[in-house]
Amino acid sequence: MIDFRISNLIFYFILIFIISSNIVFNSIYFDLTLISCLIIYVLRWNETNWIICFVLFLLGIYNDILVSTPFGYASSLFLCFYLIDRLENYLSIPSNTNIRFIIFLLLMLILFSINYFTIYFIYNTPISLFINIIPFMAVILLYYPIDFIISFIQNKYVRIK
Repeated sequence: MIDFRISNLIFYFILIFIISSNIVFNSIYFDLTLISCLIIYVLRWNETNWIICFVLFLLGIYNDILVSTPFGYASSLFLCFYLIDRLENYLSIPSNTNIRFIIFLLLMLILFSINYFTIYFIYNTPISLFINIIPFMAVILLYYPIDFIISFIQNKYVRIK
């Protein structure tokens, strides 16, 4: 069954807006694709549904077309963060924000390492470590504010329901 709940539709539209904003706010210091990954990770999805994976894949392809990155880059990121969130839920990792932050921090460090070493070794392009780490640090610093906002929205929706 297709998951067209109001809460999920709101977040789909938020993700579409952020991804579409990549055209205007494209900067080496601020990466909206990583912020979209953060939102996908922080969301407390009600259930696992294959249509969510399909929508995230399509949003990733849309992001790749807008930003001119190789096809599958953003889709892989979106699905990876969704999978880690589902895996945490399946393994009954407590919904403690600090534990989820540590897992997110580790994911960002792994992603940064893969990104930096791919650019350095495969493309033989020496770029500044400082310039490359700024977008990842910005997303890490935005974890708690975005988690608070999304938790507030989702708790408000649950109370109304």
